[in-house]
Amino acid sequence: MQYSNPWKSIWTEPRATIASIVTENPNRSLWWLASILGFSSLLSSFQSIMIGYHVHLIGIFILAAVIAPFWGYISISIWSYLVMVMGKLLKGEGKFHQVRAAYAWSCVPLIVNIPMWFVLAWAFGSQLFGGLTEEYMLNNRELVLLFAILLVRLGSTVWSLVIYINALAEVQRFSVLRAIGNLLLAGSVIFLLLYSVSYLFMTMQ
Repeated sequence: MQYSNPWKSIWTEPRATIASIVTENPNRSLWWLASILGFSSLLSSFQSIMIGYHVHLIGIFILAAVIAPFWGYISISIWSYLVMVMGKLLKGEGKFHQVRAAYAWSCVPLIVNIPMWFVLAWAFGSQLFGGLTEEYMLNNRELVLLFAILLVRLGSTVWSLVIYINALAEVQRFSVLRAIGNLLLAGSVIFLLLYSVSYLFMTMQ
């Protein structure tokens, strides 16, 4: 079955939708999906490093928008390659472009996070990326807003994961449990790599 609007059907029929996509064109909308992931990911990173002390608020959003497609594409590709390799250990049948499509299309629910960033920017201004210190006291309106946005982001993340597990299971010809195992294996490799790099860095100090 082919879906004329996979952006809609992926929410409720991830397995059938991704099966249609990888059969028709596994690269469909890849750059748009990469942009969705990349934009929110970059803004979160910018917030962590408090880039607001050095770059104007408007500049931060422009910078994220420009880099987002490339950052998202690289992130999706590297992670998908690792998932594919680890999936081979579990007898996975998915090819790279199929596994990548499964991850890319699982990012569709994350699109709701984009307007949330603009709402936060409207509420907190330049403080969002560098000025929210421990001494900053949130008023009731800001607390309610942050709680509401947290719920929205949590919901979109959970739904994205549900779509991803089902889509990965479809392209790998896995059960849901084996698809989860595939992701855990890949995640363990990333954890070990990061731990090793951190340990080497600390021993060099």
